[in-house]
Amino acid sequence: MFIYLVLLSLTATISLASAPPSGSAQCRQITIPVSVTALTQNIELTAPKNQSELTGFITKVTSLSSNVTADVLQGQRNLTANYKIWSLLCLPVTVSSERAITTVEFAVHGINFDHSYWNFGGKGSKYNYVDVANRAGHAVFLYDRLGVGHSSKPDGIQQVQTATQVEIAAQLIKYLKSGKSGYTFTRFIGLGHSYGSLQLLGLASKYGNLLDAIILTGFSPFQGGISTSLAAFGLTIASEQNKARFGRLSGSLPSSYLTTQSIYNDQSAFFAFPFFDFNVLKIASSTKGTATLGEFLTLSASVASNYTNPVFVVTGDKDFIFCGGDCFQKFPGASVNLVEASGVLFPAVQKFNVSIPANTGHAINVHFSAPNVYKEIQNWIASNV
Repeated sequence: MFIYLVLLSLTATISLASAPPSGSAQCRQITIPVSVTALTQNIELTAPKNQSELTGFITKVTSLSSNVTADVLQGQRNLTANYKIWSLLCLPVTVSSERAITTVEFAVHGINFDHSYWNFGGKGSKYNYVDVANRAGHAVFLYDRLGVGHSSKPDGIQQVQTATQVEIAAQLIKYLKSGKSGYTFTRFIGLGHSYGSLQLLGLASKYGNLLDAIILTGFSPFQGGISTSLAAFGLTIASEQNKARFGRLSGSLPSSYLTTQSIYNDQSAFFAFPFFDFNVLKIASSTKGTATLGEFLTLSASVASNYTNPVFVVTGDKDFIFCGGDCFQKFPGASVNLVEASGVLFPAVQKFNVSIPANTGHAINVHFSAPNVYKEIQNWIASNV
């Protein structure tokens, strides 16, 4: 399933942003061109002609006896393509010499968000994780995944797939390690949310210790809530859901690009009532990103047998997507809870820790608990990495 991706040019276009999304003068936009030679999944599926066809397909996928994935995944195929990945490198303002910064956190957002999940609300917001990491002296590298935000938006079935995203993440880390961003980092920490956590797991599975530590948020190996969650999304063709952002007024995304239907679909899947500010929900819903049929059909978790560095899994107690709303329930056939069960995916890891913050849903960063979670993550890094 995984592919081979080669960075065509590690030379990035770097510019100081006069008003970057994070609100920090220390953030720099970086557009990284990549060339992909890939062995991807051959998905025997055409883009839906209309919303009715998409709804019918999602109903089939989420049915109890569904075999749709087996029917449409028909071997593998070669892919050669060029992409541009938009990113933001945010540096601590408290460090006197920028080049003295040694730690960079590599943050991968999940489905229904873009890079701004990590700096939500801008500078000074209690939901802004970048501010907290910067205050700890760490740089943070954010990016819009392929198909999201400012990054390239190719075919959403044959190209924007999980394996493609994993390889792009690997090459971006190698880019940071090369020093061609203009900074010499020596410690690399992966930070994922939800689908982004799955990508970091895939990265560890294929590349071993490419990262010095991995933090997975909004994650567990439990699959029992996935179908219910997909149904709760109310998946809609993005160009029809919001014509101004995704439709004809903005170049019109293909119908293989999907998003949630309404603010209340966003709430049911990502927010745990009443432990959030409704105004935050409104902002998150109005700025949400897209996902593709190719991503949904290639969701997978693999065992990272050759990864030995520290792992920290942080998942809200009421996570609906990865815990079915209760992360303390026992993993089927095991004596540990759903979050603790993540350890089976990292059999060679000695430093494995979990946290299950209370009164917190799937999108941790937009709950009232976010500041405490951020503090806990930084404390874990300081003690274990």
